Amino acid sequence: MKKMGHCVAVAALLTFTSVNGFAQTAGVDCAKPHQPIERAICANGALRALDARAGAYYSMLLEAKPAVESGPYREFRESLQADEQKWQHETRDACGAQVSCLMGAYQHHIDDLRTNASEHLTLSASAADASTQEPAGPLIDYKDATYRIGTQDVTLLGGQHTAPAASDSSAQDVTRVVEPPEHAGGKLGGRAAVAVFLSAEGGGSGTFYYAAVVFADGRGTTFQIGDRIQPVGIAINGDDLVVSYLDRKPDEPMVVPPTVPRERHFAFMNGQIVERPAAQAAAK
Repeated sequence: MKKMGHCVAVAALLTFTSVNGFAQTAGVDCAKPHQPIERAICANGALRALDARAGAYYSMLLEAKPAVESGPYREFRESLQADEQKWQHETRDACGAQVSCLMGAYQHHIDDLRTNASEHLTLSASAADASTQEPAGPLIDYKDATYRIGTQDVTLLGGQHTAPAASDSSAQDVTRVVEPPEHAGGKLGGRAAVAVFLSAEGGGSGTFYYAAVVFADGRGTTFQIGDRIQPVGIAINGDDLVVSYLDRKPDEPMVVPPTVPRERHFAFMNGQIVERPAAQAAAK
């Protein structure tokens, strides 16, 4: 793609990078999904959030207006549209209803769109806009934070915590941030938050995975999802924390790779992550 000239955009465009702002620019209309691929996306909360996030970046690139409608800008826009159609047909649709494939396709696409935005757009606000815009929210360093896991506080440095499994053992307990899937930002309980998967493994054979949220004060909490699952996606969607992963059938041993897609919805209440009842989550 050719670079387009400097763009002038109102500060509100910056909200496209917030999960809560994505719903208005989603690529798939879940009110009337026609194709099987659209139904698969709409049936999964984390995929809906990723689709909306990709749509936000795409709209920002497509609709931002340069000072002059120059030839390079028109070429940029036409190339953007062609690349979007090619990705939908050749990459996204090729996944069919495979959730893990769709998650990966969307995450790579969002990375590409975000790179294009940083390379091709210079977003700025006028002096008048700047005088009225709200201050940016606090940055949350989820890799250097303290998470409550069970009854213990675990402090990560650079995304990891290592400690002896026991005083007389050489084994190590290791807790770390799991990425991919990419962490997610948004608001829970009215507070800016980041949601991420954590894993914890020690001297045994298990690797336990947790859905975790951390706030601007550097403190977070967790909810155990399962042992040796395969994380697929995590998203903050409105007041919901939506977690998608692959699990096993109830009668399958742990040596069998997880293949059963699951989605669970959580809320943040009284300082804890609380799972929503299935019926309540389904109504969301």
